[in-house]
Amino acid sequence: MILSAGFIYGLGAAIAFALADPGAAYLSRRMGALGATLLVAIGGLPLIALGTVVYNEPLATSVSATLVALGLGVGAAISYVGLYYAFAVGPLSVVGPITALFGTVTVLFAVLFLGERLTFGETAAVIIAATGSVLAAVELKGGGKLKFVGAGPLAALGAVLLGSAVTVMMQHPIRADGWVPTVIGVRIGVSIAAGIGLFVVSRYWPGMAGLDGPSSGFTLPRRFLGFIFLIGCFDAAAFSSFSIGLSAAPAWLVAIVAATSPMVLLVGGLFVLRERLRPLQWVGVAFVFCSMAIIALG
Repeated sequence: MILSAGFIYGLGAAIAFALADPGAAYLSRRMGALGATLLVAIGGLPLIALGTVVYNEPLATSVSATLVALGLGVGAAISYVGLYYAFAVGPLSVVGPITALFGTVTVLFAVLFLGERLTFGETAAVIIAATGSVLAAVELKGGGKLKFVGAGPLAALGAVLLGSAVTVMMQHPIRADGWVPTVIGVRIGVSIAAGIGLFVVSRYWPGMAGLDGPSSGFTLPRRFLGFIFLIGCFDAAAFSSFSIGLSAAPAWLVAIVAATSPMVLLVGGLFVLRERLRPLQWVGVAFVFCSMAIIALG
């Protein structure tokens, strides 16, 4: 069996996101969503810049392409803040599966707006993944009612919708100008938007914006610097692998494989935070990995 380039790069993104997201969840709970977004985005920039040497691509191309990337970065920043806020308020055992819907929503956007087409087996895999993500994200209440739990899942769902849209819109500039200048521009856009948000929101919502909690006066312990740089590098590696995949493979394929990484948050919530999975969540997790198997074997 020979795996496609899209599957390999999507899997690389999934692994790197799986390494970055637990740390991002910790940073978000300690520093606030805006602070974590800003610092992680800045921390990963040097690693992305190395891509210009390895892949022989420029750091920037035209002014118009840079402005497009910066604009996409603003959308990505809002998605990151929503995601990190969801990490902060949790529960991770519910937020994780909801963020796995990123793959399914991206598939829908790719089919609608990029004209991509799926085979019968690929369509079945997407449906199974979507079903699994929903089952893992809800709980069965009295009277047979299904519901999300708290503000975290809703923030995660908003982040998924916006993040999927940004992903689909990134494909054209990546293929036209290269992944390095596009990703550099997007990440700088994330940093600028998060920095402005940090300045504006800090007075009204310190829990969202604080760099070290709402009452710290925005101090940053030195012991966190190396940790932040590490998380930034993992996140940048994931973002870069995803973008390289978009340069040559269908967006739906890269996204559906990369979207398996949030299941790590579910496991982290289970074993680290002592959260408990309900039967529907176990079924949902099984569905997600079943869809992965179908895509890999196809």
